[in-house]
Order: sequence, then structure tokens, then C-alpha cells
Amino acid sequence: VALVTTALLILGGLLFGPIVQKFAFGEFWTGVPFGWDLTDNKTLIAFVFWAIAVWAGRGGRNARWWVFAAAVMMLVIFLVPHSMFGSELKYS
Repeated sequence: VALVTTALLILGGLLFGPIVQKFAFGEFWTGVPFGWDLTDNKTLIAFVFWAIAVWAGRGGRNARWWVFAAAVMMLVIFLVPHSMFGSELKYS
């Protein structure tokens, strides 16, 4: 589960997300260390937690608590509104 989630997060959030953002707003990445866009930073935080969960479970070791922590962090991230403090469409 953790490996699939991390792979999809890499594909959607760290590969295709920046490409779409480049076409929409002109920049690939506007999160840390280049800016404070919450969407990019949320993606980075989620990736870090899931990468730790995958790393902790390598070699068949029990990483239940890391997977649980990554899942809880993902739920918390989903509560933060999309695209605040960064790449927002300016209607003016």
C-alpha cells in the first residue's frame, strides 16, 4: 500500500503536477525552497511521510505506525484549502 501510494504521489504530485502548473502559472515549483505555495508544500510533506513509510518497511519489516502516520498526515493535508499563498488564478 505504501509503495503504491508513494509511486502515485511521485507520478501525480511531483511529475505531472509541476508540468500542469508550468502551463497554468508559468512556474514548475513554487513551494519550498522557492516560495510558499501551500499546494506544492503539501505535496512535498505528503511525499516525505510516505517515503519514510516505504523506507521503514523495506526488507519486510513492520512499518505499520509509519504507514498510519503517513495516512493521517495525508488526511490532515486534505483539510488545507487548495492553492493558498501561491499559484492562484488572478481574475483581475
